[in-house]
Amino acid sequence: MDHESSTDSEATYRLPRSATPSRYDLTLEPSLDTATFEGHEAIAVTVHEPLTEIVLNAKELEVLDGSLEAADGSTIDLEKVVLDAGSERVTLGLADTATPGEWSLRLRFRGTLNDRMVGFYRSRYDDEGASYVIAATHFEATDARMCFPCWDEPDLKATFGVTVVAADGLTALSNAPEIENRRTPAASRSGWPRAPGRNTSPASPATSGCSR
Repeated sequence: MDHESSTDSEATYRLPRSATPSRYDLTLEPSLDTATFEGHEAIAVTVHEPLTEIVLNAKELEVLDGSLEAADGSTIDLEKVVLDAGSERVTLGLADTATPGEWSLRLRFRGTLNDRMVGFYRSRYDDEGASYVIAATHFEATDARMCFPCWDEPDLKATFGVTVVAADGLTALSNAPEIENRRTPAASRSGWPRAPGRNTSPASPATSGCSR
């Protein structure tokens, strides 16, 4: 295979490296009753060259809105959102050109808790005659993109801070120690406690995860 063919093949299967992540601050709000979830995230990204679009992975998600925020507080709104189910990617068209430097990509999204035990899913189990429903994640090898828009490739490692909004009587778990558990009226499901700020070591999206 010549160099040009190799480059074309890589472009087909690999995300562009014009912007790369270093941290995800992710909030998930699953509803076990409706088998749906909503989420929002702030991704610390480094823009390596002037760009007018950002491409990352997303599968079976709806990106509702978002923006790109600079350190000085200035923002670039999303002009368009194009989901490609075949490539499992979302292209975020920017209203202006993002210059090289550090930015925060802020996205709001929603999806379905599937029953296939991949991505972010809903499962049932019985214990001492009672039936329970849980939401859990299984991201390996490339299914983190079913839970949140991300650079879902193993070499693109970042740290993660995860907040899960859960109802009373439910426990939220992640693959890092819990920092705090508090009740907040600001939650979209008012009065539900949050288990926020679970910080991981640098990892790819496939090795992050949570359950409720």
